[in-house]
Amino acid sequence: MEELIEKIDNLISVLETQDEVIEIRKVNEELKNDKELKNLIERYKEDKSLLKEIENNKLFQKYKEKETDLNILILKINKRLQEITNKGNCHL
Repeated sequence: MEELIEKIDNLISVLETQDEVIEIRKVNEELKNDKELKNLIERYKEDKSLLKEIENNKLFQKYKEKETDLNILILKINKRLQEITNKGNCHL
């Protein structure tokens, strides 16, 4: 069990260095600091017609792109894990 935990820790370390993870963290920080976008989102709670304006925001679009990249990475990892477990060779 300890070996499995060590391998999971190693996987996490590798994932943290992946471009997809680094980029989405960077864009996420930019989002947190974007007062205009935060204001739009707050106003959206009362006025749903602002959705298009939010979706057209360049930083929001960049975040959604990075989110998609990260989701693709997750899908690849899940596919590989499924291949391993289907073969009965789960030697993580």
